[in-house]
Amino acid sequence: MKKHSNLQKEDLGKQEISETRAPQISARSISATPSKSGSKVKIIVGVVAGVVALSAVVAGCVFFGKDKSPFEKKYHVLNSDGTAVELTEEELRTSLAGDVFYQGVKIDGIDVSGKTKEEAVKLVAATVSEKPSEVNIKLSYDGTEYPLDISTLTLENNAQEIVDEAFAYARPAADATPEQLVECYGQMQGLKTNVKEYNTAFTVKTDGLSEIIHGMLDDYDKEVVEAAVGDFNMDTLEFDISESQEGCDVDIEKAIEDTKALLDSGTYEGVVTVDFEIQEPEFSSEELKSQYGLISSSESITTNDSNRNSNINTACEKLDGLVIQPGEQFSFNGYVGRRTVEAGYKTAGVIIGGKAEKGIGGGVCQVSSMMFQSAAKANLQIDERHCHEWPSTYCPIGTDATVDYGSADLRFTNNTDYPIAVHAFYVDEETKITIQFYGHLFEDGKYIDLVSSGGYTGEDAGVKYEADPEVEVGTVYHSHPAHNPQSAVCYKVWYDKDGNEIEREKLCYSYYPPIPAYVDVGILNPDGSLAVMDPETGEIIGGTMDESSDSSDSSGDTTPSSSSDTTPSSSDTTPSAATPTPTPEPTPAEPTPAEPTPAEPTPAEPTPAEPTPAEPTPADPTPAEQQTGE
Repeated sequence: MKKHSNLQKEDLGKQEISETRAPQISARSISATPSKSGSKVKIIVGVVAGVVALSAVVAGCVFFGKDKSPFEKKYHVLNSDGTAVELTEEELRTSLAGDVFYQGVKIDGIDVSGKTKEEAVKLVAATVSEKPSEVNIKLSYDGTEYPLDISTLTLENNAQEIVDEAFAYARPAADATPEQLVECYGQMQGLKTNVKEYNTAFTVKTDGLSEIIHGMLDDYDKEVVEAAVGDFNMDTLEFDISESQEGCDVDIEKAIEDTKALLDSGTYEGVVTVDFEIQEPEFSSEELKSQYGLISSSESITTNDSNRNSNINTACEKLDGLVIQPGEQFSFNGYVGRRTVEAGYKTAGVIIGGKAEKGIGGGVCQVSSMMFQSAAKANLQIDERHCHEWPSTYCPIGTDATVDYGSADLRFTNNTDYPIAVHAFYVDEETKITIQFYGHLFEDGKYIDLVSSGGYTGEDAGVKYEADPEVEVGTVYHSHPAHNPQSAVCYKVWYDKDGNEIEREKLCYSYYPPIPAYVDVGILNPDGSLAVMDPETGEIIGGTMDESSDSSDSSGDTTPSSSSDTTPSSSDTTPSAATPTPTPEPTPAEPTPAEPTPAEPTPAEPTPAEPTPAEPTPADPTPAEQQTGE
């Protein structure tokens, strides 16, 4: 039986034993030893018992083979010294288990063999305080390197992570296969001859990195500053021009990302190049200054009337230094204000009901006319303009602009992209008013001048007789000469720098209505009664008039209703001592406007087509609008 058992073990090492297989014993082997009959019985019983026992053993081997066989397979492995051993799966797992590091593991140069993870962390932690001194990152901007101060950032080392990683080396997973166990066993044995080293590193929390780099580079990141037009300097008659400054577009976000990439990779020394681009201004201050200057000027001679000249000077002082911004509309009445004694204005010649009379603010229309001319020469948008009741003597026909507070106004808009400054002044020694506009010069030296033409329409203004109850009967004198109707067209003409006409466009149309000659006839009789005058001929027709009657019934309207500025024409305002008999028929003289000398080069006078009074343009005044002025 013993020999049989040994053979059986060899068979188990080679192949799986079936549950139904049993040892076969021949009858020959049983009867090989002679004995007595009693002995035979014992032998037979023993053999049977042995067979049963052997069967039980075999059955047991088959049963345990399914779970944990005592005949488990062994695996051939090598130790670090080269010797070969055979280990079962269980032995492999046991040799790879444990809560200490394998022999041959170092962290930051510290041998942690046989140490637990907790012990290893404590050993490595001793080097943490030395790491911050190794951070040396610089930002390179325009060839200069600036150290990056990250002292305010949080520094963290990865000691625990590295300890966990080093401990896990060559350790099998819980469900590792035998083949994987053999591989891990070989790695573990290899550590004994080839030490595996690990190093910890610092991790920089970059949450505040953006603020640090912005603090270093924001001063270099600048918007380009263009030269700009400021206030108008009345001393130099120039616009103040601010200096331009170049800009710099610094790519701060890229510098942040590049620095963050270094720190995230565990690199604590290096140079980050900062990208930037210089931006040049469009114009320098000198270049912009050269684009501004005098763009238009209008001037005219005044009279010897000191009050009138004082009014002109008062209005000029109000306008001098005015700056009209782009898109802003100017109103003469709105800006200059009501002409009153309190505002410094005096009594001078005005037009009232077609007559030259006296009124507060006389002469201001000469200022508004020069403003109109300069605005037109500056190519500004004329919104409102009215001509006088008859052509003014201080400017060419069709270039005047009357104003009357609360009625007629001069309005224009700065429709350019640049400010317009007004320099208005009166020189008493020269009795001359000048209005200048400063702004952005026209290209290539171009300029604008006004050219107008006009004349009588062929209609006779006639004569109007008025009875004067305070003058001796038959005395005749002229209170105002006649003004025959006239019309005019004003053109805005462009010239090049050499005075050659480039183009022209109609600026405005003017119509001056007929104003009859006023002839006053005295009707005061020696006895104090009033004689009767024929209003059609001015003749005294005899008889007397009821003193209580309205003299205007026979002498016409003598009550002024409105006023406008004028330079009064010469007329005899002193009653002449004439006989009370026939009244001579007056012959009105046609006024001839004086031709002024323009402030800018005077081009050749064009010959425009003769205007038609019946067809005024919408922007031109109608006769109903020409009843007022100062």
